[in-house]
Amino acid sequence: MKLAIIGAGGIGGYFGAALASAGHEVTFVARGAHLKAMQEHGLHVSHPSLSFHQAVHATNMQGLCKEDVNAYDGLILLAKSMETQRIAHALGAWFSTASSTPFVVSLQNGVENETVLCQALGSQNVIGGLTVKLSAHIVSPGNVEALGDAQIVIGPMEKTAKAHAFIQTLEAAFTQAGVRVEKTEEIQKELWKKLIINNGVNALCALLEVKTGTLTHHPKLSQLVLGLMRETAQAARSLHVNLTGEDLEAMFHLIKTFESIKPSMLVDVEQGRSVELEEICGVVIRTLEAAGEDAPYTKSIAYLLAYKLEQRG
Repeated sequence: MKLAIIGAGGIGGYFGAALASAGHEVTFVARGAHLKAMQEHGLHVSHPSLSFHQAVHATNMQGLCKEDVNAYDGLILLAKSMETQRIAHALGAWFSTASSTPFVVSLQNGVENETVLCQALGSQNVIGGLTVKLSAHIVSPGNVEALGDAQIVIGPMEKTAKAHAFIQTLEAAFTQAGVRVEKTEEIQKELWKKLIINNGVNALCALLEVKTGTLTHHPKLSQLVLGLMRETAQAARSLHVNLTGEDLEAMFHLIKTFESIKPSMLVDVEQGRSVELEEICGVVIRTLEAAGEDAPYTKSIAYLLAYKLEQRG
């Protein structure tokens, strides 16, 4: 397959390297020092089951949109959620030149990216998805370190024969690359299940500057994690997403038994980057407020972290 990884940072760099190692043609879309390092020195990815160091085709969004859109089978979006609107607008203009539009696969954090993409590109062109059991970060420009048993969950936003055929092909490509694939017809539920974990630990880890294991194995901090997770499930149910108590327990067990890691928000805080506070915590707060309910756990952690970031300037 010919694929572009839009947002080829930690997770995107790992997936792109795995796909390239399996023989697929991959374009790495990034920016700044990381892009420059990939263009000049190639990409280096270190993972217990993958060692990748070679020259890659790397460009920015402007460069991608100058290429032949018809040559691409799919675009895999792993950029920060606050970038989705800008990317969707750029892709919409690029797609206007296409005779055959490639599918866009979102593997981002959050539950709103697919809606933004569908509004800009049409739901028939969008595949929803998420990444689980993988931690990966840029440790220096052009260098990515990753841990975990990489897995993605994907499902069509519009259930067409063409979308299901593409998912089958993409599944084969990722499986060949050593990435486990779970297909679902309820992608919205799976996105909210991921948000249960993200809202449970991301902002709290960033606030306290600790890894996930510090929270989940502490008798009192783990209760805060559960409170944050319960509010996320409550927000989902207010939108008629059927998340059960068993789903909540499974997500808490997953993060508690997964290797203790620095979640993305903590890494972003450490590196002085923008954090997905609105996309992870804000959506829970807004959704519950719209339902006439409160989110005291999420508000407390989100507001404290926002204040902390304001004080840092």
